Amino acid sequence: MKKTITTIIAFMVLQTSMFGWHESFTTDATPDASGDIVSDLNWSWWGWGGIEVTNGELVLTVPDPGTDPFDLNTCWVQIDQSIDANAEITPGDFEIWIKMKISTDGTPDGDDQFHAAIAIDPDFLSNLNVYTSAVVPAANMVGGYYFATDEFSSGTSAAVTYDSWFWEKIVASGDTVSVWTFADGDSPSDDAQHVFTTEGVTNAAPTFIIVGAFNDDSSSVHISDVYYNEAPALGIGDNVTIASGYELNQNYPNPFNPVTHISYTIPTSGQVKLTIYNVLGEKVSTLVNDVITPGTHTATWNAENMPSGVYFYRLDAGSFSQTNKLLLIK
Repeated sequence: MKKTITTIIAFMVLQTSMFGWHESFTTDATPDASGDIVSDLNWSWWGWGGIEVTNGELVLTVPDPGTDPFDLNTCWVQIDQSIDANAEITPGDFEIWIKMKISTDGTPDGDDQFHAAIAIDPDFLSNLNVYTSAVVPAANMVGGYYFATDEFSSGTSAAVTYDSWFWEKIVASGDTVSVWTFADGDSPSDDAQHVFTTEGVTNAAPTFIIVGAFNDDSSSVHISDVYYNEAPALGIGDNVTIASGYELNQNYPNPFNPVTHISYTIPTSGQVKLTIYNVLGEKVSTLVNDVITPGTHTATWNAENMPSGVYFYRLDAGSFSQTNKLLLIK
């Protein structure tokens, strides 16, 4: 990794429950005397840069000159099994969503980057045997990066730009990693912006780490949400439009096995679509896709052939769109 890059490296390789976790940085904090940071999850600061949880964001800034032993102007935040006893490593197959913004008061530079590490050798600090998903706002680039050889593979995404919130969705399946990037308020496209392989590095150190490395003090990185094996309610959610008279109720029963009911209300006649998605954002069932009369209606989903887990149901009707979560336990 070059000395001048602005980098965030997120080592996303643990989960705290079978249904994943969500960190939203709701508790303002700075490292205490022991280096711990308390937010939604317990984190530990073991770096040499600026770090703060404030206003619902994890903010990383440039370290003091000469304080980084890697000589990369980095600061590190981690959560691992020594901090959270519930943390479990699940290398190979997982899904990550990160909402982020990279800001600069200086000149945009291709060395300003964000990395999310998805395949990590337990000895990565000494051998740099780490694969990451990388974004470069100056070049609208999304790609894969291998630290040991300083090699990039890349695609493009208009969503990856300075001073604007965007999402990165990472899906790892064995050695294959697919990456989507999209503006906040949008949804991921059908096809990933970049796909690369990690060449078998699926072992993982028992830790989840965010690292910021900065070219100068004009840049900063902001992260508002991190989801692991749990999909946010965006596109499905951040851009929900509430229209008077529309209502999507919580399914019942919930949790359920294998049948549940979903009721909704629409004030005027029109096209209605009620769709079920899995945590990967993949459509698994369409319950309603028709012109529906005004009033309250109920749809039934039989998930007999689906695996246990978290699912999402989305109602689209006119200008109204809303998504709720449901839980199948067998």
